[in-house]
Amino acid sequence: MAQFNQNTQFSDLAAREKLQASLHENEKKRYEEIKRKRALSEWEQADLDRHAQILKALGATVKNNSDPIVVSATKLLNERGMVDPEFEYVSDTGVLNFVAGTSTTAGKAKEPPFALVALTFGILLIDEATAPQLKSNGNKIEPDRRPDSKWSEFTRQFFAAIGEVQSYGKLAEDVLVLLAKEGDPDGPRGAAPAVDSREFARVMRGLADRRVQSDEPQLRRRVNEVLDNIQHIGSEDNVGDLNIDLPDLEAISNQNIISDNVRIMGPMIVSAMFDELKVFQVVDRVVDQFQNGMLPIGPGDAGKLLYKYWRDAPNRISEQERRNFAAMTLGIPGGDSGGMVNREFNDLWIRFVSSVSSFIRQSEVDSLLRASTPSAISHQQVRKSARDLASNLSLHGYGMAHYAARELQSQIKFMIDLLQDKEILAAFGSKDMWQVVDQVATYDLGGAKTSSRYRTLATCGTIITAWLATNVERVNRPTGMLIDLEVVRNPHLAPVTKATVKPNDYDLVNACELWLADTSTTDTQIEELAQPREAAAMTSKPIPIPTLARDMLSEMGDLGVGMGQGGRRGNGFAGAVH
Repeated sequence: MAQFNQNTQFSDLAAREKLQASLHENEKKRYEEIKRKRALSEWEQADLDRHAQILKALGATVKNNSDPIVVSATKLLNERGMVDPEFEYVSDTGVLNFVAGTSTTAGKAKEPPFALVALTFGILLIDEATAPQLKSNGNKIEPDRRPDSKWSEFTRQFFAAIGEVQSYGKLAEDVLVLLAKEGDPDGPRGAAPAVDSREFARVMRGLADRRVQSDEPQLRRRVNEVLDNIQHIGSEDNVGDLNIDLPDLEAISNQNIISDNVRIMGPMIVSAMFDELKVFQVVDRVVDQFQNGMLPIGPGDAGKLLYKYWRDAPNRISEQERRNFAAMTLGIPGGDSGGMVNREFNDLWIRFVSSVSSFIRQSEVDSLLRASTPSAISHQQVRKSARDLASNLSLHGYGMAHYAARELQSQIKFMIDLLQDKEILAAFGSKDMWQVVDQVATYDLGGAKTSSRYRTLATCGTIITAWLATNVERVNRPTGMLIDLEVVRNPHLAPVTKATVKPNDYDLVNACELWLADTSTTDTQIEELAQPREAAAMTSKPIPIPTLARDMLSEMGDLGVGMGQGGRRGNGFAGAVH
């Protein structure tokens, strides 16, 4: 196996380093803005000083990192003697730098353990490890090891990652060399190759799943097969190999809420909002114009994307199939008359969103007035509405919905890339994809809708479902705090993940308030909707219903509306969509 190029750039580490530095700068500016309006609390002043000292240390030397994962892992790698020579820092271009020393083996300088360090970083990142806060010790940035700084939690995650890395042995080094060659833009003698540490980690896990060993004679081929699956390239059936572990139905006797089932509702909500904006139809119309030679686009990237979209049409989910999945998971009308419909979703959704909003508003009023009486909406009432909604989503997230959600997500990303292509924008005289959507929908599809509203609802829906999926244990817990008011009152930007991936409590509250604002739900309605109600009976997993009983229920219609429990469609999810 060829030698590893020591100038290889780990692009994701460089991007994270830039992001983390900007976050420290943004937090410093935020505190300074607050300071101009009022005096900072003791805690706020200490946090401002911490960000300022970190920024000063970053400016003092390039041998500092501001990414808490990199800084904390580097500290443990060196302290526990796991790397020789010691690892020093990640440069602003993503190059791994080791301490130049006299460490030798039989008179020959040791090869720095690039694979071990890069793979450790990659595993910690894809597992979303929780790193402690950083602090400055003079001109050196270090992790905060206080008991309340999550250092112990990170230490456990670190050693789990190290154990996995060491289990791969020499295979990791060989794979890293291959990935560096795949990412070399202009050959082995040109610019430094580029590797993504997270992709490196996913490839290693993919090879482990396939039981590939270091003596594999066709290792390059195996690596490319895993890369194709990770990047969803070249396989019509790759949707079945996506990184979603379906729950074992034999082992869910004590699991009423399956996190993965809840999380897939995010792409379903985005798909529903894109359907309302007619994005799917707009792309089909653009492809038709391109096919008929009516679009002034040459043989560039836009043409390739349009041709690929046209060629893959038979393998995509059709409009009616999308509507069937939307009815089955979100209760949106439009599915097949004989299909399953999630009739309870709309009421459970608006009740949870309203409960969160009422709880936060009442808590703020109590704090302001220092009331001795408890809030009208307690943690437990919000917990009940969260548990009811999450149970409903989990129940309707079984089966093919997993694969449909992932495929719809991939299709949506492809459409966004297509509509944002410069040639497409120029062809329609637009500045962004939403102007293209509005123009085509107005001229060819009977009218456009307010794109900003549905974009906001799509984002909020994704954040809310992601929060429920991430906090299943907290929702199921019979006692304790559900929403951390300190996080809500003193929000901090998440240093590692996006709000749509792993939202915190502030992201949830913000998403709920935005949802209610964009659906024009009044304060009176919010207070009324937030009151607890008995939820419909829900099993912990799908139970087959005899055909005769299903037909009888279908003829009776929506029982919730008839009993006055579901008549507020104008303020819930269905009201937002229709």
